[in-house]
Amino acid sequence: MKTTMKFLFVMLSLMASTVFASNADLEFKAVKVEDEFAKVNELEQYLAAHPNMTYEQVKQAKPELLEGVDLISNTNTNLAPTKDMPLVGGFWWGCCLGVIGLALVYFITDHDKEQVRMAFWGCIIATIIWGVGGLWNPFGW
Repeated sequence: MKTTMKFLFVMLSLMASTVFASNADLEFKAVKVEDEFAKVNELEQYLAAHPNMTYEQVKQAKPELLEGVDLISNTNTNLAPTKDMPLVGGFWWGCCLGVIGLALVYFITDHDKEQVRMAFWGCIIATIIWGVGGLWNPFGW
């Protein structure tokens, strides 16, 4: 009974604190948003008119377009396929998780043939080991 009452008290306290918490920074102001993107829109229009311009060329030809705009000249992102499996290689994913591991390797590595082949062999070897282990049971379990 006491633990239930403590739990209810904690939950009600958390709900009350979220109700009274207000965050004025999250208000949407359309004019301010449009002002912030005005320079980006100018840069976008310039690049649409000159599609072969690089970052360095724009910096030399129209430096006023880049004032106050933070651009990253390197476009590498974390969304690029990794081509490697996290923690362990594809063989162990296929060996430990079987068909599910094979599917995970296939989708995570963006269809990398080498990793998928290793996961496939891991899946086959695990199936053979479990199959032989199921046939040979010295303890009679």
